Amino acid sequence: MFKIIYFIISIPVLFLTISFAVTNRQDVVLGVWPFPFELTMPLSLALFAVGAVFFIMGGFYFWLINMPLRAERYFQAKKIKELDKKLAEQNAVKLK
Repeated sequence: MFKIIYFIISIPVLFLTISFAVTNRQDVVLGVWPFPFELTMPLSLALFAVGAVFFIMGGFYFWLINMPLRAERYFQAKKIKELDKKLAEQNAVKLK
């Protein structure tokens, strides 16, 4: 079911992305105020680059926000292994 929904959503997005890239080929000059450097590139490439930077920043933010949860899961898994080991030892003693 999710594959069908993914396919239905991804085809129009892919079409719009390709259409945008083909349509906006004019060059733009990019610069950052305190620096004297300027970069000339197609508008579509500039916008895709900005989108990629924000996508990576969002992934990094999500990774940071979930760090305590991952640490808790790690310690829980470690505790489960310790308890399983103790349980196996107790079962071995009972069988003797």
